[in-house]
Amino acid sequence: MRKPLRWGQALLSGVIALVVSTGSACARFQTTAPGPGVPRISNFRIDPSEVERGERVTLRFDFRDEDGDIMEIYLGLKREVADFTFSTGLQPTLISRGRYLGLKEGMVEETITVRIQRQFAPIGAQRRRYEGGAVEPERAREEITGIRVYEVFVIDRKGQVSNRIQARVTVR
Repeated sequence: MRKPLRWGQALLSGVIALVVSTGSACARFQTTAPGPGVPRISNFRIDPSEVERGERVTLRFDFRDEDGDIMEIYLGLKREVADFTFSTGLQPTLISRGRYLGLKEGMVEETITVRIQRQFAPIGAQRRRYEGGAVEPERAREEITGIRVYEVFVIDRKGQVSNRIQARVTVR
């Protein structure tokens, strides 16, 4: 009876950690309501949309900002599906700062490397004794295939956050 209770507690702890981590990211980058001077983005695409592990892709999207004061462009990993594992809500990353300042409209073009990595937790000594003496050398990471859904948004000098748009890339 203790094992189902421990499993339930572990699951609840994981859900709480996910809510807290994604909640703080959302609060920091909360989308500003559309209005005068608030930047807007559209037409997000990733070229090519299918890549080999570790290849580079180009992210493109159109922007419009009446004030011409776009300061930062962020890229977030919205979802990742790989080997029956689903992850979501990872922190957005700054990919460009000040490059589009002064432009009222145009196209953003940034290049990134796409990797999906599985991380392995080290096996403790107690578990090794239980499983036997012969153990493979530990691996910290392994590149795998899957689908990534990216999300982009921009922030202007006043701290106004644009709408968010998503695109996906398949990693073979």
